[in-house]
Amino acid sequence: NLVRKANFPTGTPVAIVERAGCPDQRTVVGDLESIADLAEEYGVQPPSTIVVGEVVKVLLTEEDFGREVTDCARQQGLVQS
Repeated sequence: NLVRKANFPTGTPVAIVERAGCPDQRTVVGDLESIADLAEEYGVQPPSTIVVGEVVKVLLTEEDFGREVTDCARQQGLVQS
């Protein structure tokens, strides 16, 4: 648990990139508190890569959520890539 063991804030952005580089790639975005529930909700399957931290912002574009991404921890859900 990164929150407890590494002392990460619960609002730390997290993305799960499913089938990275494939035509059917999907990205689920949340934070440390919500990502497990989002992964279950969207049925994330392996192979997947988990990205933790502010670097998640580079995975997102304005078109993903219809507005500029300035606080990726507040942008949660499924992003079709």
